[in-house]
Amino acid sequence: MNETGLYPDGENTVTSKSIFRMMSVTKNIAMCSALVIENQLRQNSTSGNSVFNIDTPVRLLLPSFALPEKDWKDGGSEITLRMLASHTAGIPRESYSTGFNMVLSTGKADAVTIGIAWAGQTAEDVIDGIAMRSLMFAPGQRAAYSNAGFSILGSAVVTYYNNVTDSDLSWTQLATQELLSPLNMKHSFFGPVPQDLISDIGVPGGENWADLIVGEGYNPAAGMWSSATDLSAYLHGIWLKPSPALITPFQRRQLLKPSIILPDGKQQSGPGWEIQILSLPTSENASLADSTMKTYSIFGKSGDGGGWHSWIDTIPNLGYGIVVLAQQSGLVDYLGISPSQIRDIVHEIMAPAFAEALAARTAERYAGVFTGGKDTGLISDIVPTATSNTSTYARLEVQDQILYVRELVVNGTSALEAVDRLSWTADAQPRYFSTPQGVVLEPAEGASETAQFGPGAQVWRMIFPGLETCDWFDFDGYQDSNGWPLSKFVLVETGDKVELHYPPFDVVVTRG
Repeated sequence: MNETGLYPDGENTVTSKSIFRMMSVTKNIAMCSALVIENQLRQNSTSGNSVFNIDTPVRLLLPSFALPEKDWKDGGSEITLRMLASHTAGIPRESYSTGFNMVLSTGKADAVTIGIAWAGQTAEDVIDGIAMRSLMFAPGQRAAYSNAGFSILGSAVVTYYNNVTDSDLSWTQLATQELLSPLNMKHSFFGPVPQDLISDIGVPGGENWADLIVGEGYNPAAGMWSSATDLSAYLHGIWLKPSPALITPFQRRQLLKPSIILPDGKQQSGPGWEIQILSLPTSENASLADSTMKTYSIFGKSGDGGGWHSWIDTIPNLGYGIVVLAQQSGLVDYLGISPSQIRDIVHEIMAPAFAEALAARTAERYAGVFTGGKDTGLISDIVPTATSNTSTYARLEVQDQILYVRELVVNGTSALEAVDRLSWTADAQPRYFSTPQGVVLEPAEGASETAQFGPGAQVWRMIFPGLETCDWFDFDGYQDSNGWPLSKFVLVETGDKVELHYPPFDVVVTRG
């Protein structure tokens, strides 16, 4: 299928700027384009509100979207962008039939029999085709892969955008204008290869789809070309950067979670993501069998077809992601490269190293003995103000990559025991927090309460350590006369010092 003659001398030097077909990795970009437009329309709305969001029913954004009547009445009318992006809408994989029997004939899923027909679909072709095809399952029932679902997502995004902005853009123009260009992804595009980028195209050595031009119908599903450099900029700018570009932290939190867990209890699907669970031992030099395990979610997306194989992913809780781009040679004496194998090898090396570095950094920032107890005047006469006060202190430690408050003593009395005493009766005095293990601190991201403590503040919530089942009991419902919940700790970094605030006791202790 390759007739471009891009490398007449047989040279194909690959660098981080070499351009490959992304195939289905494009779906992640399509999902993100919806977030970017959602954020943009909300910011530009005079009322601060917009009907467009990831949970908006498609029918409100794309009036031409239709399904067979029985499916429409059985939840099809409420299919949302999130359901399309997580493959849970029940939309069939494609919007058309191949025209041959793939099993009983010699038909193959190659460029001639499928690639051209698939690439030639218009956005309207997909919408019209899906309107006549029954859903594979009831919306929200489970997940099954759908290229057509992402085509409809792209049509819904651009149709609504054009209506409210009086524009006339295609989805690829919109995605390039509002997502690729702002992220400076200069080696990423849709459609024909631009003349100035021909020298950067990596062409597989065997049969491939280098000359296949994908139409607007399936561009949101698999039409993008990109490079490792550009995709790294995308992963960092949107999914890893502390303050994401183009979308809000709230949007990112909502998208980095599963939409559905499949019946096997292991496979998970999220909007634009294929989610895997990575388990790591938390104790150094310990085997998987005898160590405490900590799990992390890997949010990834694969792309395969036409001679190219691609993979992107991110582990948000460890702060890194990877990009793997490969092209198959199809030639004798050349070994194939499997992005999934490379991915697993990279994570096997990187994940423990990042987890160890994160734990070390957390310990460096927050662990230690906090002394010099003082109060802030919210509650009078709780803690003596003298800096020599030794009966008020806290001890924080990091163990197994978890931050603990081992002790919090105020005027010689355990504040953690005081919390435990709330549940004590004459017959039972359980200790949940005032144990040698102490209390686990989990970071919170509430903007309002964090802002109360100014720059450098991080609010944390204490939880029971070692919970393996869902337990809703916490102490936020218990608040003192100033409205301080008993579950809240605040750590404030100022220069080379760290202050620990425990508002219920109006106590501040300092390390540094």
